[in-house]
Amino acid sequence: MQAERSIVNNEAVSVGFSLCLLLALVLCASSAQAQTDTAATAKTLSGESSPAADSTPTAQQRARRTTASAPSASSDDNPDDKPLMIGKAAETDRLSSLRAQIADAKTNNERNRLQRMLIDYLVALNKKNEAVAELRVMMREDRIDPVGFYNIGNALARLGDTDTAIDAYRKAISQRHGNYARAHNNLGVMLLRQGRWDEAQETFVTALRLENFRYGEASYNLGRVYAARGEADLAIKEWSRTIIIEPDHVDAAIALARAFAEDGTPERGLAVLDKFMARQGPSRELTTARSEILFGDGSGAVVQPAKPKASASTAVSASGSSGRLTASAVSETGRKSESGKRSASLRPLTVDQETYDLLERARAAREEGRAQDAITLYRRVLSNSQGFLPPANLELSFVLNSLKRYEEAAATLATLTKREGARYPIAYYHLGRQYEQLGRFQLAAEAFEMAAAAYGDENPQFLLDLSRTRDKEGNAGAALAAMEEFVRISKSKGRAPDWSDTRLAELRQKVAASKSAQAPK
Repeated sequence: MQAERSIVNNEAVSVGFSLCLLLALVLCASSAQAQTDTAATAKTLSGESSPAADSTPTAQQRARRTTASAPSASSDDNPDDKPLMIGKAAETDRLSSLRAQIADAKTNNERNRLQRMLIDYLVALNKKNEAVAELRVMMREDRIDPVGFYNIGNALARLGDTDTAIDAYRKAISQRHGNYARAHNNLGVMLLRQGRWDEAQETFVTALRLENFRYGEASYNLGRVYAARGEADLAIKEWSRTIIIEPDHVDAAIALARAFAEDGTPERGLAVLDKFMARQGPSRELTTARSEILFGDGSGAVVQPAKPKASASTAVSASGSSGRLTASAVSETGRKSESGKRSASLRPLTVDQETYDLLERARAAREEGRAQDAITLYRRVLSNSQGFLPPANLELSFVLNSLKRYEEAAATLATLTKREGARYPIAYYHLGRQYEQLGRFQLAAEAFEMAAAAYGDENPQFLLDLSRTRDKEGNAGAALAAMEEFVRISKSKGRAPDWSDTRLAELRQKVAASKSAQAPK
């Protein structure tokens, strides 16, 4: 029995020792794991770790990771207690670390990658203003890095800082001695966003030349410039080219289809959409565009057709593509505001085949430089349409203007504005230009005022035309008011041009001088 008790006691001691040893090992392992987790968390917050490119977390994931590192407070905690500041301290540490890494970057590629991480992180933290401020500092850096400045321009464009984006794109273009097609395209989108159509056109054409006119996105955007100015024939040409270069460009397909509908051949627009949907499948945007063409109210100039005869010109080979957030990121951003206006702005026309054939002949003559033939053909179109067909009225005025026949151009445009000025407000702008050329500054100002009212904050450039012609008219007060409105809108969109302060000062001096001259002596 004593031996048995001795054996039992020895087993108990052995079991007790084993349990103690096991518990000690577990505690040591837990402590080591805790130290490892703490070190890993500290490393992540400081930005020292560099995950592989394929596993780089998104900005939102990085923000969540930082937030998750802060201890959570119980319902009894005071919201002002220090533990709740750990998240902000971690954010500051992360930001400081990224900035230090950017300063120490050895290559442009590494710097660009870290700068994108910093901007993504700030945006994820809902610190847009800080992100824009960082980008502006980066844009002012004195280094040769065209790709970096191009990417800075893209980021600024997405964040809505159009003016600084323009500066960044121009810096990138300059550093490549003008040979940067993508930067030219995105610069053009920013200029188009500001209503600076002539500059935008020049920039898009440059981008196309650099790519031997095989740059679909630039061609699409050039079409947008032409459409904005009321040059439907040129817009159709560019959008047709776009879908040849990029058969999946859905925005170009929709724009082309709508342009055909507004040009008097809705069947051609439907053919574009049907061919695209047969190949790519339907989408909500395509279906909506098709419904607009089929069931539009048809208000405006409608010339009831004889049934169109079948001809090769009736069908169009075309399709479309969707936008991308890569090299075309800025174009995509610029297009978003258009999509919401499509339904309200569609102006379908119906034109008989004979009249449309005349219109196409007039356009061909214009393109070939046969101005007088073009004028004759456009007038035949208008004669067939009771003197009114918006595309013909506008295009005839362009030809007459090129020949400095301003009186005839003004008469053609006045017909359009009197009947459908609200639906074709761009006609007021072109009418104002004719009156200004004729020295009829009051009429010019009135036309520009109608254009400015129609476009509102969307395009403040018309206010410059209004201010200029009011000044020529001798109405300094009205010129100043228009200029002040231009500056206000420009600042709301980013910043006013550098020269605007000087112009305001000049106009204020004129107003003061006018008041002084009128004061009783």
